Amino acid sequence: MAKTSGSTVIVGFDLGHGESALAKTYTDKTAPPVVLDIGSTGAGRQHVTAVAEHPGRGVLVGREATEARGVTSLYLAFKSPEIERDEVRTPIRLFVDKVGRDARGRDHDLGGSRPVRWVFGAPSGWDDDLLRAYGELLGQAGLADVEVVRESRAAMLYARDSGEVQLDRDQLGGCVLIADFGSLTTDFTGVLGYQTGAPIDAGVQLGAGLIDRTILERQLSRHPMADALQETLHDSRFERLRLELLCREAKETFFRTDPSRFVDDPEAAVGTTRKVVTRAGDAYFDVALTAAEMEAVLDTPQPALGNRPWRQAFRDALHEAAGRLGREPDLVVLTGGASRMHFVQEEAREVFGADRVLLGLEPELAIARGLALAGRMGLHAAGFRADVRKLIKGDRVGSLVQDRLSALGARLGAAVAEGITERHVIPAFRRWRNGDIATLDGMAEGISRALHAELAEPGNERLAAAIAAWQNELRPEIEELTRPICHRWHIPPSAMELPAVQVNSGQLAIPFDSAAATEVLDNVAKVVNVVVAGVVAMTLFGAGTAIIATTGPFAVIIAAVVLFIGMNEGREAAMAKARQANIPLALRKFGGENRLVSKLRQGAEAQEAQLAAAFSAQFIEDGGQKLVSEISKGIAADLEALARDAELFIS
Repeated sequence: MAKTSGSTVIVGFDLGHGESALAKTYTDKTAPPVVLDIGSTGAGRQHVTAVAEHPGRGVLVGREATEARGVTSLYLAFKSPEIERDEVRTPIRLFVDKVGRDARGRDHDLGGSRPVRWVFGAPSGWDDDLLRAYGELLGQAGLADVEVVRESRAAMLYARDSGEVQLDRDQLGGCVLIADFGSLTTDFTGVLGYQTGAPIDAGVQLGAGLIDRTILERQLSRHPMADALQETLHDSRFERLRLELLCREAKETFFRTDPSRFVDDPEAAVGTTRKVVTRAGDAYFDVALTAAEMEAVLDTPQPALGNRPWRQAFRDALHEAAGRLGREPDLVVLTGGASRMHFVQEEAREVFGADRVLLGLEPELAIARGLALAGRMGLHAAGFRADVRKLIKGDRVGSLVQDRLSALGARLGAAVAEGITERHVIPAFRRWRNGDIATLDGMAEGISRALHAELAEPGNERLAAAIAAWQNELRPEIEELTRPICHRWHIPPSAMELPAVQVNSGQLAIPFDSAAATEVLDNVAKVVNVVVAGVVAMTLFGAGTAIIATTGPFAVIIAAVVLFIGMNEGREAAMAKARQANIPLALRKFGGENRLVSKLRQGAEAQEAQLAAAFSAQFIEDGGQKLVSEISKGIAADLEALARDAELFIS
């Protein structure tokens, strides 16, 4: 893989509402990201998203924070879009700074001389302004190079490039629904052709933390020291947070357990115990989850969900997301620790089909891995874009257009001259012969005006077809310019091919639909309607009359007039005099109309070719530099649009 200014370490930092994890990769490697052990005490592959301040031990994170006694502050599950609040900003800064320092201390690559980029995720529903503000806040936590990307994009890249899941790449390039299950929310996002769409509002804030609190309340209600415990939890927010965490961990253990264990033994239970000091003495808070208890938890009405049970609200959210997606997804990717809940997978497969629902080996680590991939892809994409911009800013595209300008002039000349004999010259000759037009020059001027009006009509396809055909001929040569860049960044050369433009009933079209194709169509339409139409108008209203009057089929008429009325001047002088003369109507009936019309029709092809060549030369003389400049700009814009789509192939 090509390098971008040496090897940079990319750290995907999944700062989650419930748990956090880190994964790293490198810009000069293609191997899947590696999940990091984090924490000064070797906390493992995930941290509880908790941070505390201790007067003697300093800042503590994860399990240390929740277990320590004598802390002056304790924050759990503090990730929030309300980042202007101190109770959100403070724990984020403390947590990120501590985890970052611990990671740099344990991993030589993060604490050495290599540049390090830290890539954080944000929910799909956060807008660009919030992402920027979040990035600024993270940058205040002691990290030099911070990037924020949407977690739905990280999930898509995880599915595509992690190597953990087997999938059909065509599915991933189609319509994908990302469902990211967290403690605070379940985020649904549609991805079409690798392009992340707007978040899908399923109508509720469906976080798995609601399940944790339900477990806590049910366990408390049955405890023999319930009143004493409730009094303690009312007085101590820290103790309530610790017990909620205990319930969350019991829930996670339950759903990591093989369901067959609970089928074979309905009384089987998973859980844990914690001692709580109350005013009435020590109370041992037990969490014991059987299959029946978990069923009851999931069927408990939730006020935050309109009094629907969590499971019902989730089922409704799936159907809502499917409806708002607008089409049947080719793939559904489940991420986040809560996606391990058996019923989540079962419901998703029932709604979308078992063969379309994808769950990785470690969904709780999918976003961290995906963020690392997104960071690597971002740096590679920056290098790719720099190469494309260098090509665009150079003179190679302009030189190519300049070299092919004569071919464009020929096509435009043919577009103007083709069929002019039958459509304009013969009808005008008949009107002149009948006395409706005073002079032959007047006849030529009328033809010039009629041509312009015809070519200026929105539905006229001759100019559009000329440009489309010329640009289609240019496509292979443009591809030769972009091919080396694609090879350098391991992108299929076809990704930077200009799409073939077609003309149907006067309308420009491209046989496939994409954002890049739309921009290419817009650019071609602008060239046709503004640049080419302007050059043609300038010529027709300038030298056009003289060209028409002296070239091709019109010259045949003037020559016949000169011959019939027997002018004695030299040929050019006689023709000029004939063009300006108001010849008596009786003399205009010379030779018979049908004979001259027949002669015009017989020689139309050769005569129109002469006229096309004359117009071609004049178009280049009048507007050659404008054509080169504006068409080059249009192709540059096309390449920029293609490059944005092509970046999605970078890994």
